[in-house]
Formats: sequence, C-alpha cells, structure tokens
Amino acid sequence: MTTQPESGELLVGAYLRLIQGCELVMYNQRPQKEGDQSEIDVIGVDNTEEGEQVIYTCEVVTHLNGLHYVGTPNTDRWAEYGANDYQHSLERLWQKFNSDENYVTELFDSADSYVFQLWSPVVPGNSDEEYLLGGLNALEADFKEETGMELELVINERYTEKIEKLRERASETEKDYGELGFRILQILEHLR
Repeated sequence: MTTQPESGELLVGAYLRLIQGCELVMYNQRPQKEGDQSEIDVIGVDNTEEGEQVIYTCEVVTHLNGLHYVGTPNTDRWAEYGANDYQHSLERLWQKFNSDENYVTELFDSADSYVFQLWSPVVPGNSDEEYLLGGLNALEADFKEETGMELELVINERYTEKIEKLRERASETEKDYGELGFRILQILEHLR
C-alpha cells in the first residue's frame, strides 16, 4: 500500500532535492519485511561531488498546533519531561528514529554517511511546554550516544530558515522539477 505524501513531507522532499542536492527522494518508504509497520516519511540520497553517498532520513511532524502525540508512554524513560503526552511523543519519536536507523543502514549499507532529521515547524517552548524541547534535546543526545549518528532537529527557526531558502529558490525559477511541494511554492512566488 502506497500512501500519498503529506504537504509537510512534500516540502521536505523538495528541500532535499533542490537545496540539498539529493538525486533521489522517496516518500513514505516501508520495509518489505512481513509485520514491520514502520514508515520513513522522506529519504533523500545524495551522491556528492566528492564521490560520497549521503542518506538523509527525515521524520516530518507538521502539526501547526505544536509537535504533540496524544497517548500514554509504555516506559518511564522520558518521565522527567512532563505529562504523559510529552513522554508519549518523545517515546514515539525515539522508536521511529531507532527503527529508521536500523532500516536505512541495512538498505543503504554501502553509504558513506547518514543524516537523521526531525522536521517540525511548530515546537512550543514556553512555560510547561519547555519539557518537550528539553526532551527533544535529550533524544538528540541519546540517539548520538547509542547509534554514533547525528540527529538534527529542524524545528521552529531552523525549519523556517530552510523553507525560506526553498521559497527563494522557487522565486528564481519557473522550471518544473517534478516536486509538487516546490511547484506550489513556485506558483505562490510568481503570482502577479
């Protein structure tokens, strides 16, 4: 079953292709292994000018009211980061990135490097919600410690900066690159 990419995933894929330089961008990639329900939102493959292959693995959470999953955590690993919903959100992201790391490093076992990214335009960071930002920073550090790989948080201002680069590129060209998210930005940037 193939699912259509969501709007936020289309923007991330367009960024990977048109700004980052990835030759191949895949959406909603699922392992073929029976019973494995995991899904990676966006994967980009960049064969650099230096002859290296870099795999970008992106989880995209485009909740405009803030990065938040409702639920109860199964462990107390994230207990210091607020209420059940915050803990559940962190637990869910932790599981996704660990699953992603296992799948991508096996699928692209000859790649030279791997970049893991969490893209989310709105991650609140005031008062009680600082728990989530603290938890995301801990998740980022724990992921590096346990896997030896970087996890980049593309959230809030960093997200905005990257999308602004994409919008700027969209305003500079009329060529159709076959990336729907980019094409929509081009239309908006070229309105008269």
